[in-house]
Amino acid sequence: MTVASLPREWIVTPFLRLLFQNLIVEERPDIRAVTLTAWRAALEIVASVPGWMKKLVKQQTVLDWYSTMMTPLGAPIDCSTFYYPAFTEDDSSAMPLERHNVDKNMLAQDLSLVSAEVIMQARIAAATSMAYLVIYWPPKVLHFFSCASIFL
Repeated sequence: MTVASLPREWIVTPFLRLLFQNLIVEERPDIRAVTLTAWRAALEIVASVPGWMKKLVKQQTVLDWYSTMMTPLGAPIDCSTFYYPAFTEDDSSAMPLERHNVDKNMLAQDLSLVSAEVIMQARIAAATSMAYLVIYWPPKVLHFFSCASIFL
């Protein structure tokens, strides 16, 4: 993503959703770290084009991310708002291929299979991603929210 000559059009909402999902469900810290680096790089690119961030990241998306991140420890994660890419055998078939869900233990948050420490590390990574979202959000919108909070 850091190569200037690469096109940037592939940075779309589903890509950001997949990155965030990976932060929540990934057990390996090295993969979470690389995912967070990709998240930050994508936000930096998106923030460099006026209006692109607001086009990609809608309010409901942020609310979905926040809700997922705040799932109580040990409670199954509601993945109904997750993005699932369509996998097909060929272009004419709309039937998804059978695949193994390697993240089912993290989604279930079964504390007998995944430690609370690993779950909390994933939550910290997700919270860090939300902090980056605030950092790269357009300044005029942030100024509006800070001014509006005075009246609440």
